[in-house]
Amino acid sequence: MRASIITLAACLALAACQGPGEKAGEAKDKADAAAAGRPYSSDGPNEKAGEAQDRATSAANKARDAQADAIKQQGDAIREEADQKADKLEAQAKQLRDEADKRASVFDQRAKAVRQ
Repeated sequence: MRASIITLAACLALAACQGPGEKAGEAKDKADAAAAGRPYSSDGPNEKAGEAQDRATSAANKARDAQADAIKQQGDAIREEADQKADKLEAQAKQLRDEADKRASVFDQRAKAVRQ
């Protein structure tokens, strides 16, 4: 859950500003424009490609986080099942002990009677 929140915050921050790929593409577009002797206009081809790469990276991160969350849920389900089985076994153990105490109390009473 915590990883999902962090990823969501990172994605929102990425959407609010340029990602690393987009920034690198913009720098390359500026350098290409300067080398060609023309003014730089925003949204050049390298910047667009970098932006697309940033979106792909973000999507891959989301998919990886979703996969990790699903795996964690499987582990949680195994623990929950084990807890339920353990609770059932503890209840059975208590029942066995109670039955043994009842049966043993008969012998305790006999022993007490012998001592009197």
